[in-house]
Amino acid sequence: MDRDWANLESLALDIIISKLIEPIDHIWFGSVCKNWHSIAKLNHLNNYKFRNNILPMLMIPSKKNPRKRSPRKRSLFSISANRVYEFQLTVFSNKRVCGSTHGWIATVDKNNVITLVNPFKDVAPIILPRIDVYDSYKYYEFDVRKVTLSVDPITNPNDYVVAAIYTNRGCLAFMKAGQEFWTYMDDIDNRRHTGFVDVAFYKDLVYAVSRWKSIVSFDLCYSTCPYRFEERIPNFVREQGENETYSSLAYLVTSLEGDLWMVRRFVDTVYPYVGGTGNNGTQSFQVFKLELDCTGEKLINMIKLETLGDNVLFLGGSDSTSISASYFSCYVQKNSIYYTDNYIDDTPVRYPQVPYDMGIYNVKDGSFGIHCPFKPYFKGLAPPVWVLPPFQWDC
Repeated sequence: MDRDWANLESLALDIIISKLIEPIDHIWFGSVCKNWHSIAKLNHLNNYKFRNNILPMLMIPSKKNPRKRSPRKRSLFSISANRVYEFQLTVFSNKRVCGSTHGWIATVDKNNVITLVNPFKDVAPIILPRIDVYDSYKYYEFDVRKVTLSVDPITNPNDYVVAAIYTNRGCLAFMKAGQEFWTYMDDIDNRRHTGFVDVAFYKDLVYAVSRWKSIVSFDLCYSTCPYRFEERIPNFVREQGENETYSSLAYLVTSLEGDLWMVRRFVDTVYPYVGGTGNNGTQSFQVFKLELDCTGEKLINMIKLETLGDNVLFLGGSDSTSISASYFSCYVQKNSIYYTDNYIDDTPVRYPQVPYDMGIYNVKDGSFGIHCPFKPYFKGLAPPVWVLPPFQWDC
């Protein structure tokens, strides 16, 4: 007798869907039939933990189709299932991504125009005004290091902010929805506010960190005119010390406890792509908890962390993310940082023919591991980035 899969009892379906970790598997589950769709939708509405614990996926180059001459696009790699989802996203593999934020992917063209696309939703791209890149790299794709959004423009179409790190000097700029010019955060007299490698929104401020541990912040009340060029000076949360150690990369991430953390990444910049050992280039990480005053504008204390508690960090060219080690205990390693390759030197390679500098770093014992094995068809293509696919039942 053939089993009537469409009309399985709800208890059986609940057990099946409880085993699915990736949001995309929930969507596929719900597409089987009306009964399965209703179970998936009800599970999403009632399962608060699932809605608030989404595991990042790795956006990787797709395999080349020999019958197609068009540029390769991107696929998704699941670290929980250790598998590639072969459907193609509308993001080309031969073009560097300069931001992955709230489900939106940022790229920059040769005219210094940043475009945001959402490959997970049927929405129009957002084309931002031209940004003033006055010191550029040989390849224009590196002229914008990082782009991040304050909120999702789909849910807040008139109330989002874009922040960017641009030029080979690591300068800051931001703009609000509807504005036609960027506001540039700089000091014309001495150019002290440069060298930034990451920018993030935290509470009501924007923070940026440099390779030398300096941290600045600024609020979003500066720019009021949507049509006039503006330039502002950010506030120093922490200034660079006299004998400060240099780290090639640094990140800002909000912990599960709601604190702001700074992560420093030390990379062998002489031979950044040697080996195949799981730590090509990256030598170590350091994690610091930042204790700020009540305004968030001054650093009171900076505490180096030897363990991450329940936090597991995902870092790279995307928005930095922290997830729960206990919730995903079967799929991620505790006290670990999952990182991708977003190192840019003075003359960046476009793109390496050898393994990317990505892997897993254990903060407690200093060991390295691999989250996505390097595949031959990755060669010569832009590095993977973490994405958080937006997941919601609209109907």
